[in-house]
Amino acid sequence: MRFSFSVHSISAILFLLILSSPASAESLEPLGLQDAQLLPKNHAEFRIGLAYYDGLHNQFQKQDLDRRIAELPSLTLNLGLGERVEAQLLYSYLHLREDGQDDRWGSGDLTVGLKVRLWQESLRVPALAVRLATKLPNADNKDDLGTDEADIFIDLLATRNYPLFSTYFNLGLAILGDPRPGSDSQNDTIRYALGIKTPLMNNGLAGLLSIEGMEDSINNRCAVRAGLQLPVGSWVWDLGGSVGIASKSEDWGVRTGLTIPFNLPATW
Repeated sequence: MRFSFSVHSISAILFLLILSSPASAESLEPLGLQDAQLLPKNHAEFRIGLAYYDGLHNQFQKQDLDRRIAELPSLTLNLGLGERVEAQLLYSYLHLREDGQDDRWGSGDLTVGLKVRLWQESLRVPALAVRLATKLPNADNKDDLGTDEADIFIDLLATRNYPLFSTYFNLGLAILGDPRPGSDSQNDTIRYALGIKTPLMNNGLAGLLSIEGMEDSINNRCAVRAGLQLPVGSWVWDLGGSVGIASKSEDWGVRTGLTIPFNLPATW
């Protein structure tokens, strides 16, 4: 695909809030939010999970095919490469069911991302970071598993921590390759996410809630997502669900996974 920036006006929406305390990166699974905090240098996280979405349209898909797709599994690797940089790899293997079609299995897309710290959280300013990511065209468009197009994502991330809860805000631009026959172009769309995380019990159980979406006439999506996190030793188990409130979102979905922290060699 060809990339040219016909940038929509992106309003800087940040907030001036009260007392907070410094924090390191938080796992926000099973939501789709990104934390502006980074993993410390030479620290890493690996997550293996499962997901199912009922009624989720493929990108640029106008016809409703009652598309039911499962990620079996979904894999995420986050690497703290430096004081200001975190690398991210996301991949899933997919199982698809559609009206009038046989069940299909196949590769999902690989997404490669970098999260760069812009500002550490202070009393006056939330933590700020920018995330640059590319979705590589691994998933087969003919089987309706993906678009066979490369996509680019540029997101501004903000995080504010309080004694009893933390808030997260993501705002960015998605540059999507258009796979439709005869199209030699791209689609630029605004995407956003706003959420909260709070402890629920003394055993470390935490609750999460977000609204996440994409403003676009072709790929309009918005969903409310909620989840729980429970520490299991040094690991974290998560479980959550979603309800779509826009035309191309899932009718409903569920996600679960286990996040395993580990250390990178000191020579990295």
